[in-house]
Amino acid sequence: MTIEHPHPQEDPSGERLVHSPCHCRRCGRVLQPGRGELYVISILAVADPYPPVYTESDLSLDVGSEIRRLIRRLGSTEADEARDEVYRREVFHLCVACYQRWIDRPAGSE
Repeated sequence: MTIEHPHPQEDPSGERLVHSPCHCRRCGRVLQPGRGELYVISILAVADPYPPVYTESDLSLDVGSEIRRLIRRLGSTEADEARDEVYRREVFHLCVACYQRWIDRPAGSE
C-alpha cells in the first residue's frame, strides 16, 4: 500500500515508502516511519523460472490437445489467481520486536 506524501522517498527496489503512520502486520502496533521503529519487509515469489524438463512420455503427447487442455484450465481461472500462480509480491511492516522474532524463522517453525 502506498500513501502519498509531499516528499516521498523510495527504497532500493523503487517502491515508495509509506510516510504516514502504519501498523505492524503481526501485532498491530502503530508505527511511525522515520523513527527507527519498523522494518519494511518485501517478499517476492515467482514460479519455477528454470526451463522445463521433458520426459519421453511428455514428448509423446499430442501438443494440440495439451494446449487446449491448458486453455480450458485457464478459462476457469480468475486473472488475479492466474497471476498469483506465477508472480506475487508482498510488502508489509513489522515493529522491531516482531521483526526480531520473524527473521529467525521467516517461513514459520519446522
